Amino acid sequence: MFTRSLQSLTITFILLFLAVTTLGGVMLFLTTQHAVVRLAEERAVDVSESISPDGATADPKTISARIDDLSNNRDTGDLGMVLIDRHGREIAGNISFARLLPAGFSRLSAADDILGLTHGRAFTRVLPGGLRLIVIIETEPIDNYSAARARSYVVVFGTIIAVVIAGLLLFRTLVARRIFAMRQTVDAIIDGDLSRRVPTIGSHDAFDHQAAAFNRMLDRIGELMAEIRNVTNDLSHELRTPLARLRGLLAAIVKKPSAADIRDEIELALAEADGLLAMSAAMLRIAEIDSGQRRAGFVDLDLGSLVGEVVETLTPIAEDSGHGLAMARCEPAAMRGDRQLLVQMTLNLVENALRHTPRGTSISVGVTTSAQGVRLVVEDDGPGINSAVRDIAMRRFGRIDPHQNGAGHGLGLALVASIARLHQAVMMLEDADPGLRVVIQSAAA
Repeated sequence: MFTRSLQSLTITFILLFLAVTTLGGVMLFLTTQHAVVRLAEERAVDVSESISPDGATADPKTISARIDDLSNNRDTGDLGMVLIDRHGREIAGNISFARLLPAGFSRLSAADDILGLTHGRAFTRVLPGGLRLIVIIETEPIDNYSAARARSYVVVFGTIIAVVIAGLLLFRTLVARRIFAMRQTVDAIIDGDLSRRVPTIGSHDAFDHQAAAFNRMLDRIGELMAEIRNVTNDLSHELRTPLARLRGLLAAIVKKPSAADIRDEIELALAEADGLLAMSAAMLRIAEIDSGQRRAGFVDLDLGSLVGEVVETLTPIAEDSGHGLAMARCEPAAMRGDRQLLVQMTLNLVENALRHTPRGTSISVGVTTSAQGVRLVVEDDGPGINSAVRDIAMRRFGRIDPHQNGAGHGLGLALVASIARLHQAVMMLEDADPGLRVVIQSAAA
């Protein structure tokens, strides 16, 4: 819809206001003009009746005398009167016409060449004996009054329009500024700064009240997130020490000659302990990334060159596992970021493809740039992931098959998503037809 944005809503309101105000001004002008003409016509009829009443004998001398009396009356200076015989000759009056007016009302203008008149109304009556009595009334108190009145209307209504538009634009600027401040707060929170709040200016207006309510909501969300983060961090920290001791104990036991009969079981327990330690480390890593603290160490780098180095390093590993790994289109992609985290993100994506696709699968990695930003794509032609369960795959500890006993704890893609968010990017899973396409799309600069 046209009115979805603040700017388009403002433009729509201004256009409607201009249309309504202009129409109102025109209607007021026309209504006023019509009222003046109607009053002039009523007066012309009254004057004509006073000079020669209906039903009375139309005596030219009497009518001429009345016309002379009215002409000499200082209160009738805006009246024009003329008596014409049946042959069109003027008998009496204070004006003359260059044209013969029809019976009834007629419109007069400066083209009629009547001294001192620019606009007026004439009332013509046909009297007995073929006489014509014409009474004219000026509809303008001064010359060119209609033009002056039109200009005054334009000035008055133009001033009203200018003031309203200026106020509306000022209001829009203030609203846009407050919305921008709120958007900055939201962007900062999305980037991991949960301490950011919407600023208030102390005016105690509706915007300040809304900002205060929004900040109270953020405070509560921050408290809940802090509690969840603290539980996760504390649990991960608390588990690391006993897990490390357990692994050390198992490593010591497996070396004893008496453990020869159960060495395989102990080594399996060692692998499980290593997996739990790796899971704990990954959870702490995700919490660190989500806090946004790593953004302070961002540097300028070329993502295309960085990804090319990772692919070159992993190519021998992919060949050993029976996979094909190749670099697709790789463009220079300048950006600011944490080099170590971006390397880890790329490693996780490629290793995830190697781990979850069968031998013979081809994997390609590409980096491109466009007006939408930087785009990193890791694509394979393996079995892919059904669209119905992709959200599960992107969740922490998410497993597509809950009964799967394979390696990993469902934190690989969650870690990738956290790194992407830290760099103001999003991770998307798409159908490669066949296979899976993982896209990391950064925001446009």
